[in-house]
Amino acid sequence: MRFYSCLLLLLFITVTTQNNVYAAKVTEFNYKDWQVVCDNTLTCRAVGYSSENGDSDVSILLIRKAGANQLFTAYIKTNDQQDEQQEDDTFALSINHQFLGKLKNKKDEAYRLSQHQISQIIQALKGKNNTVIFHQNGKKWMLSNSGFNAVMLKMDEAQGRIGTVGAVVKQGNKNESHVYAPVPAPVIKKASVSTSEQSKKLTLVEVIKIFPRFKERFDKEADCDSFDLSNDAEDSSMTAFQPLFQLIKLDKRHNLLEASCWVAAYNDGRAFWVIPTTVKPHDNQIKFVTNSGSYYNKGEIVASLKERGLGDCWNRASWTWDGQQFLLSSEKITGICRGFIGGTWNLPTFVSTIQTR
Repeated sequence: MRFYSCLLLLLFITVTTQNNVYAAKVTEFNYKDWQVVCDNTLTCRAVGYSSENGDSDVSILLIRKAGANQLFTAYIKTNDQQDEQQEDDTFALSINHQFLGKLKNKKDEAYRLSQHQISQIIQALKGKNNTVIFHQNGKKWMLSNSGFNAVMLKMDEAQGRIGTVGAVVKQGNKNESHVYAPVPAPVIKKASVSTSEQSKKLTLVEVIKIFPRFKERFDKEADCDSFDLSNDAEDSSMTAFQPLFQLIKLDKRHNLLEASCWVAAYNDGRAFWVIPTTVKPHDNQIKFVTNSGSYYNKGEIVASLKERGLGDCWNRASWTWDGQQFLLSSEKITGICRGFIGGTWNLPTFVSTIQTR
């Protein structure tokens, strides 16, 4: 199954590493101008935008960790295409035309909000007919509340806060002593790999010599549907769609086979298998990793796939080598497709702690 994420419904996804030592529930949900993504540690990130039909592009990121008495942190980003910044670059917040102060220093193209500003914004967005406006140099950006309550209810539900004093929606009198505790991120011990980055291109015939069942597993295991390997490898009719094969040296005992797998409108995917360096490895020793890789680099396989040609929404993932296998180490999306080139935010669905051996 490919790496694309569907954000139209609430998904409960079980992510299990290859050695079955970790499993967690992930929440993704979006409604109208708002979206929430909770990762495997139960840290949740809610993202809101300006109205899709409006002419101001602004987005807010609200982050809340799991556990009792957790406060929000929040950041604001605009999609202002102005090349030159005026002298007065003060970025400020107003709610219902009441000035609520400047925002803290800009970092990584985002401004940080204070706790007072966050609480005022949340209260305003919960109600109707309130205006949350950010302004700078005479320009204004209005934040939409359309979908806010539905998304924050999902966040409260994911963290076990419904009916507690800490809930954003459906608050109650219960304290937060029984809300869900944060889940520790899995630890991956990254193994050293060959520093020389040795690799060589292979023909299909050469691949089959070291991987006899490659054609079958290429088709069925990796679901590589853009290339037909049933013809002879040297068939000139396949030239335009000839897959590329590369053998990469991982360490003294393992190689990594990279193979062109599928091609879509805006992306292509590569399949990866770990192959022992023994003369004739047994088929069950050859381990499939993913069919959605973009490239390999220094012990990591990386996937970076955009959802549409504009490049304003992406799915990204990585797998890290632990000396025996590649384990999923990160997975994230960038939010709803709203014109922010490169994606609006990094919204992890899976995180890990990587330790170097």
